[in-house]
Amino acid sequence: MFTGIIETKTEILSRDQGRFTLRNPFPEELKLGQSIAHDGACMTVESFNDNVYTIFMMEESLQKTHFSEKKIWDSLNLERCLKVDDRIDGHFVSGHIDCVWEVSLVEKKPDGSLIVGVSFAKDKSLYTIEKGSIALNWASLTIVEKQEWYISVSLIPLTQDWTNLWTLRIWDKVNIEFDILWKYILNK
Repeated sequence: MFTGIIETKTEILSRDQGRFTLRNPFPEELKLGQSIAHDGACMTVESFNDNVYTIFMMEESLQKTHFSEKKIWDSLNLERCLKVDDRIDGHFVSGHIDCVWEVSLVEKKPDGSLIVGVSFAKDKSLYTIEKGSIALNWASLTIVEKQEWYISVSLIPLTQDWTNLWTLRIWDKVNIEFDILWKYILNK
């Protein structure tokens, strides 16, 4: 279980099919078998040293995320799993990507905020609610506007600094995880 609050970022250093080697931002704290969310996809630490660690993504994970398009030096948002005694500053997220959507709007506002809009198939509209939570590339965000085929979120400057979302451009793909509590309510 995670919160969707990004701890840090890392870069892809190499890639061989589904095996990714990443810069290790947690040299003192990483453990073999640890779960870390990478742009929202929960992956297991397969090996590590003070400088790098590796994860393996099976074919299903590559097909259901934007990782099939990721290249060397691409940046990824990271969050380690929730500790029982931690605050929950975002919302509950599981690390299981629901779908991939396309960015359809990126607009810098005069106040420094950044509006990001994403388009999706109408059948996913039920899982979004205006002022509800959603995770884009793992960042826990609030839906600002909702239409039947589109939502937008607003990123404050701190979120832009801490995440890779400021690099998004029109047509980029983002990993989406819907609010898990809302999914449970809809499937009661």
